[in-house]
Amino acid sequence: MSKLTAFWPSLRPLFNAMSLKIRRPMFCPTGKTFLCFFITCLVLFFLPGIAHAQHTDQLNREVNIQLPPSDLIRTLNTISQKSQLRFAFDPDQLRGKQTPEIRPTLTTLKKLLDKLLVGTGLGYTLVGSDIVIAPRKRELRAIHGHILDQATGGNLMGATVQVPSIKVGITTNQYGFYSLSIPEGDYQLQVSSTGYETQLIPIQVNDDLQLEIELPALSRQLEEVVISQSALTPNPILFNEQNISPQQLQNTAFYAGETDVLKKIQMESGIKSITEGSSGLFIRGGNTDQNLILLDEAIVYNPSHLYGLVSIFNPDAINNVQVYRDYMPANFGGRLSSVIVNRMSEGNSKKYQLSGGASLMSARLAVEGPLVKNKSSFILTYRRSLLDVFHNKFKLFNPSSVYYDINAKLNYKLNQNNTLFYSLYSGKDNLLSADNYSNNWGNLTSTLRWNHIYNSRLFANTSAIFSNYRNLLDLNADTISQKSRWNTAVKDITLKTDYTYYHNPSNQIKFGLSAILHHFTPGSMYQQKGYEFNIANSRSLESTAYYTQQLSLSKSLELNYGLRLSTFINEQEQLNVFDEHGNPVKQTRKKTFINPEPRINISYLSGAFQRFFATYNLNYQYLQLIQNSTLAFSSLEPWVPASASIHPQRSNHFSLGYRYEPDLLLVSANAYYKRLDHQLDLPGHTQIIGNPHVVTQLRSGTSDAYGIETEFSKTAGKYSAILSYTYSRVYRKIADINYGNRFVANYDIPHELKLSLRYDASARLSFQSFFTYASGRPLTLPVGYYQHDGLNVPIFEGRNTSRFPDFSRLDIAAQYQFNSRLSGIRNLHSTLSIGVYNLYNRKNALYYHLNSSTSERRANTFEYAFGIYPWIAYSFKI
Repeated sequence: MSKLTAFWPSLRPLFNAMSLKIRRPMFCPTGKTFLCFFITCLVLFFLPGIAHAQHTDQLNREVNIQLPPSDLIRTLNTISQKSQLRFAFDPDQLRGKQTPEIRPTLTTLKKLLDKLLVGTGLGYTLVGSDIVIAPRKRELRAIHGHILDQATGGNLMGATVQVPSIKVGITTNQYGFYSLSIPEGDYQLQVSSTGYETQLIPIQVNDDLQLEIELPALSRQLEEVVISQSALTPNPILFNEQNISPQQLQNTAFYAGETDVLKKIQMESGIKSITEGSSGLFIRGGNTDQNLILLDEAIVYNPSHLYGLVSIFNPDAINNVQVYRDYMPANFGGRLSSVIVNRMSEGNSKKYQLSGGASLMSARLAVEGPLVKNKSSFILTYRRSLLDVFHNKFKLFNPSSVYYDINAKLNYKLNQNNTLFYSLYSGKDNLLSADNYSNNWGNLTSTLRWNHIYNSRLFANTSAIFSNYRNLLDLNADTISQKSRWNTAVKDITLKTDYTYYHNPSNQIKFGLSAILHHFTPGSMYQQKGYEFNIANSRSLESTAYYTQQLSLSKSLELNYGLRLSTFINEQEQLNVFDEHGNPVKQTRKKTFINPEPRINISYLSGAFQRFFATYNLNYQYLQLIQNSTLAFSSLEPWVPASASIHPQRSNHFSLGYRYEPDLLLVSANAYYKRLDHQLDLPGHTQIIGNPHVVTQLRSGTSDAYGIETEFSKTAGKYSAILSYTYSRVYRKIADINYGNRFVANYDIPHELKLSLRYDASARLSFQSFFTYASGRPLTLPVGYYQHDGLNVPIFEGRNTSRFPDFSRLDIAAQYQFNSRLSGIRNLHSTLSIGVYNLYNRKNALYYHLNSSTSERRANTFEYAFGIYPWIAYSFKI
């Protein structure tokens, strides 16, 4: 068998030659087929050494020949006549190919054939005594590198790299890296990215090639040039995420002129907010805690300032935002509804820059520049609220409330294949109520990453991550002896590594491992005299391994599938355990969960602009936020892990979608159904703070969510519009709640309409508006009252049987951009924005409260926080 294996390279061309129109017939008589086969096997087994030697001698045979320029077929006939060599070939494959002049020379047959066939795409193989001429299979070579911003040197995520002549292309990953495998030859490489000029780069591919490509920003004079989307991505591999760039953030009207990531996401189709001013995201039937929110790969447990009026993401520090709400790649997990990936800017590696701005809400400042030019850079940002300066008042806190956040990031390029990144975020809120109760909370995240390019096709990212969220409620009672504090916290340490293998443009493979060590403090009550009353703490290890693959099966059919294997081990302390002498004993209870999580997306391209797709995700979530359904604004809920008494949440998500996307037009529709199991809820008006038994009071059940999301967007010259409508429902069925009957979730909002309009009057002046209408969210109101000791005592019949009034709002804004020359070569780029929030002064209900006094005319009252609000904001960059 070893001899047959060794001889196989010389056997393979024989089978290839059988498909050619061979000039000299090769056959066995039909009646002697078996005898021919038997003799051939003997030759293959016993004479490989002789055949191999003959093969080598024939090609190394010396020839002395002179040939004029001619076509290849005539040249081969001339050689055959003069040297007694026999050639086998398909004339159709050689027709039209020319050979150069061969002057009188003594050379080997191998060197002669190499010279004659150069540039023809043909090769030769000796089969027996015949030399077979056939097309040479060109080897695939990988072009790889990074796509960079020419002005800053920063990596460009989602840039397109393609070779139009052979219709292959790929997009850069989140670190700006690309790898594109193409056959050897000469090509034009086309590189493009939104907001940048398209570059055409001639390349000669004879071996693997590393190219670092810089793209210049698109000048305002060129912004009206239309580039066909179908031309940019002739056969795209799946793009399931939604990308939001800093430019999109800057060109949107927000409350008080504050540019905000989460408010921008809430403006997208199908993403709901529960009430005015909240940063909560309710996506496809999921609750707020079912969204995985990341900042440079670190988990953010509370993404809000001022109970949600502003998010923690400073726009000067954010480079890109990705939202996954349909297909969730297997490298993401731990949540049921969506993944929101925020990536911080890497800083300018070519020159120093100063930027910042101010609104009626906050002031911010950012500095960035090179540590080592073109090799290392940094960015440092700071933002602080101005509530205490302008005495802005909001119903949930007084004007003395403040918040701040700091972002910092460093990167250092060790060499072409290795880059280190370090990022840090620290933010805190200090909110005071009118009666001096305070609530302080904050996030601290830190990420150390190493990007490594193993070779032209294998890319790796390894990260060490720290995340710490802490919330402290200070309850100032009338006497010092009654003063107490309530503390909740989650602390994580994460190690992870992710690999991407670019097999070819139509086949990408990702795989990796991760481990998260969680430390949960669901609630601790401390009082002045040392009294302690806690909810049990837990330590948990959440580890995962995943594999995912993206395939273009044909020009019309694409497949994205993956499998995530998650393991969760929880160790929970047991409270109130004593020995026989009454002394407290430390005791823990351990529980392990192991779950596979398959995901799949199939996409069919029915034409240049139309796409149909179907998606299925199975997700598990091992963390649960305990919430009180009566509160619209809160940061006090504790996080608890899956344990011996709490099953992990599970979601089966099905969706069907359609997209029609020619130039400057988008029409899309997406229908979904989601079944969520082991959903937890509390009976109405259950106390959370200071309740050590709150976990035992949780009730488990199921949730069903379904809906359809539609969107229409159009750009016509200087005008652009985005119109979306969503119909969706969310029902829950929880044991011991609502008498065991099904009820609507408190974030069930059936109808939602959104309209965004933009008009670019000139290169400097633009106008925007945003209108939204939504059904009122559910709430539980009493059906009657009875009086006891002079107080109204409410009577309730069912959960969420009433609704808030319908919600609507219209915002308008205008932006003017201007430049001015400073000393030297420095320019000051400024933007002045003005706008009106809630233009027609709609009174949207914020929350409600019950009046227990019988002297009050109304037993329950809706509270309103916002009316019409004019604002002005300014930003700059030097």
